[in-house]
Amino acid sequence: MKKSQGKKIVTAVAVLLILALVGITQTHKCIPTLSSSLMPSQKQEKTIELIAHRGLSSLFPQNTLPAFEAAAQAGYYAIELDIHTTADGEWVVIHNDTVDDMTDGSGKVSDFTLDEIKALTIDNGNGVKNLPALTIPALSEVLALCSERNIVPVIEIKSCDSACIPMLTEAIEEYGLSEKAVIISFEKEYLGIYREISPDTRIMLLCEKPTMEDVAFCTENGFGLDFKYSSLLSCRKAINEAKKQGLSLGAWTVDNTIYADIMARSGIDFITTNKILPA
Repeated sequence: MKKSQGKKIVTAVAVLLILALVGITQTHKCIPTLSSSLMPSQKQEKTIELIAHRGLSSLFPQNTLPAFEAAAQAGYYAIELDIHTTADGEWVVIHNDTVDDMTDGSGKVSDFTLDEIKALTIDNGNGVKNLPALTIPALSEVLALCSERNIVPVIEIKSCDSACIPMLTEAIEEYGLSEKAVIISFEKEYLGIYREISPDTRIMLLCEKPTMEDVAFCTENGFGLDFKYSSLLSCRKAINEAKKQGLSLGAWTVDNTIYADIMARSGIDFITTNKILPA
């Protein structure tokens, strides 16, 4: 009897995953629009907070002020943004460590001064043709928007001079966001430095496939755990341990409402998304 029930459970999970994968394929074929069909199911057992991945990047160039403003207007809980340091030690908001993919320039972010970065024009991304004078934002511009619009900044430290991390904490404090901001990174070193400077800031470790060692590290340091959504089943032992330890849990990048429902039923607190809209 137990074996039969086990087979039924395995079959049910397999069917659910197949449906989810089909849904993801269909979602990615769609032209992104502000549609109610991309809103989470009302049948969720808990409310998941939605984080706009690099702003509302399905409609505007990622990591730009228009993308962040649109996310705030759409009612997202938070915006996720990526930061690097420039040659003169300033924080700028861009995903890659080079400017090549997003601008008319070429080279590493760390080789440009802030003024040189601001002189470049963004020429790639959704809706960029309607924004001909768009530039890479300084972190201070995004923090000012978050403060004004009352939206949570989820700040991913990508590559940086670690000596600039104290300046990051100061910038967040300047805009009154110390109790609201969330700091995330794949780099444990950056997170450790930030925690020493700011004991009360919310911090989450980014993991593609979380391990028990990652959970122990987060538990020891008071961090949350933010994992790639597709590892929910393959890394369920670590994720269950994280829940047992009371860690804050996030999943990235969830662009399908079926998976959003699965995350909700699995006790995940946040999802980062390119397309799902707040209800």
